[in-house]
Amino acid sequence: MKKFLAFFICTLSMISVLSSCSKEKKYTAMDMYMMATKFDPKVEEVRVTDPTKSLKCSMYPEGCIQNSPRRFKVRLVNMIVVEYHSTKKACEAAKKLDQFYIRNWLFDDVKGEPVLEDFVKRVYDAKNPSTCP
Repeated sequence: MKKFLAFFICTLSMISVLSSCSKEKKYTAMDMYMMATKFDPKVEEVRVTDPTKSLKCSMYPEGCIQNSPRRFKVRLVNMIVVEYHSTKKACEAAKKLDQFYIRNWLFDDVKGEPVLEDFVKRVYDAKNPSTCP
């Protein structure tokens, strides 16, 4: 029993160490939402009932996670938030679209909208990249 317990603890420790070293830091959808509503409780998702107006990954550069693009209303202005598989892909998408990103997320329809630019910079410390890591 002691050997099994020691093996189990050792295995968990190794998994923890390996996963913390190999995984980049990502935000979950819940992380993003909680950060936004903590800053402004009035932030809300804009629900689209017309299927022709729904957002799809095919509208975005490679790396978009299926069904992740969503519209949000911030201070009466809409923006689109898209989750990517990696920070690199989100950065590349932001650079290609001339928009903002943070970690594994792209913010679309933000550039040129002072309210939204201020929001993503203050809440997420988002960047409009000229180069990507």
